[in-house]
Amino acid sequence: MTTLADQGKAAPGAQPFSDLSDLIHPVPVEEFLRDYWEKKPLFIRRDDPTHYTQLPTLDEVDSILSTSRATLEGIRLVIDGKETPVSTLGVSFGWNGIANSLEALYERYRNGSTIVLNALEGRWEPLARLTARLGVETNCRFQANLYLTPAGNQGFTPHYDTHDVFIAQVHGTKSWKLHGAPYPLPLRTQPFDRSGTLPDGPVEELELRPGDLLYLPRGTIHSATSNETASAHVTIGVHPVIWSEMMADAVRQVFEDDVRFREGLPLAFAAGDELPQQAEKRFAELVDVLHERLSAKAMVDNSLKRAASLSLPQLRHHLLDLEQAAEVDAGTRVSRRPGTQWNLTVAEGQVCLDFNNKTVQFPAHVADEVRYVAEHAGGGLTADDVRGNLDLPGRLVLVRTLLREGFLTLA
Repeated sequence: MTTLADQGKAAPGAQPFSDLSDLIHPVPVEEFLRDYWEKKPLFIRRDDPTHYTQLPTLDEVDSILSTSRATLEGIRLVIDGKETPVSTLGVSFGWNGIANSLEALYERYRNGSTIVLNALEGRWEPLARLTARLGVETNCRFQANLYLTPAGNQGFTPHYDTHDVFIAQVHGTKSWKLHGAPYPLPLRTQPFDRSGTLPDGPVEELELRPGDLLYLPRGTIHSATSNETASAHVTIGVHPVIWSEMMADAVRQVFEDDVRFREGLPLAFAAGDELPQQAEKRFAELVDVLHERLSAKAMVDNSLKRAASLSLPQLRHHLLDLEQAAEVDAGTRVSRRPGTQWNLTVAEGQVCLDFNNKTVQFPAHVADEVRYVAEHAGGGLTADDVRGNLDLPGRLVLVRTLLREGFLTLA
């Protein structure tokens, strides 16, 4: 693991971080991708408690909890690796039952449980913007969880995650132990086996302070304990598009399209010598079919389509856009929604624009105009600015359609 001290002034803490280079400052993105991404941990000591001013303070976490009401949706309680279902908290709390869940939550916290706020980007706008921009920059899905641990306690026993994580310390301090990665880059279907034996002793021990950052590749076994005060950190999980998943999707599609792969092996194929030999020959034939049917280009195209559907839709102000869509004229300025991942393809007489986990289709003859809007709307444009052969009424229909669908927003 590499430990770096950030002593530069290129990215002052008072400035909101908005992309990968800000998140990992002072490490250049090229160096991070070459030396650390999916390879080894990186610890950045900043000695700047104000670095994460746009992340929730302890008081703001308190506000989030106090306004979560009875259901406490998206909140977990964990102590020493054991989770208490939030749905059970109000059962023994008198006449109000579930309405007293928040008090029950705090009772558990007072007794050592870690409070986990899952998918905090869904209720904290600065994190929503950050995860969306990171998604566009990297073509990965990002999720931000906040972990609040009372003094001197541990939420999780040693384990690894099946996704990479950036850990940003925002309050208090926390001591971390890293045990290496005996099984590098596990798949989502290969979670940590808590019944197994840990490697002997931690490989690294470190303390995260407010403003520090720790990157852990998936598969890195780790645990953490808060110190003299409560500790709060935001874990930004990274879910990339995986080679094996895209290949498995392509193979599965062949299976669905070709009945030969859905046939059963011969009855009693395990009896004698002749039937197993026939089965081996049949397997070889089917492998050849797979080789013929699988297309590297098709897998890349499907990967691009998948990348456009990874992030949560960024639909702030969409209600106002819908109310004013009909009034958009040739000079109305619109822009592509920040943080929107998209992919455009032209095939079989149609233009397909993928974004927000959906596809909006247009006739192929407007491909140039759709591409122009998609590529240039990041800086803002009007229907009058759109290049191509489409007349002004057609351009207005295009802009209004993309405004109503949530791809564009009024600038």
